[in-house]
Amino acid sequence: MPRSLVFALALVAAVLLAPPAGAEETAPAPDPVSLYPENYRVLLENDRVRVIDFRLAKGAREVAHHHPMHVVYVITGFRIRFSLPDGETALRETRDGQVLFSEATTHASENIGTTDAHGILVELKGAPPVVGER
Repeated sequence: MPRSLVFALALVAAVLLAPPAGAEETAPAPDPVSLYPENYRVLLENDRVRVIDFRLAKGAREVAHHHPMHVVYVITGFRIRFSLPDGETALRETRDGQVLFSEATTHASENIGTTDAHGILVELKGAPPVVGER
């Protein structure tokens, strides 16, 4: 095949496969376990849940990452400021033994408290089974 024809076909493919003008491509936020292996340790993972031991040292920061819907059991209470993708911030203050639920979220984190944060994070996967179904 002539080189000019290959070039022309490649150019046409690039134009046809390119996103429309003004369309923004946003890559999904990274997984915190791969991003911060020193802060997140997977204790159990299957097709329904991922259970993670997490820690965030006093004063430490994490860049934006994503968590699916999850439940947190707080081992050591913490005060963390979350920076959200829309520029808003949220503060979460917890106490030892507290249990929290969160919808899926993407955030950056900063431990602004006086203690290292420590908890067990149970990420939920997929749709729940139908009652009576196995």
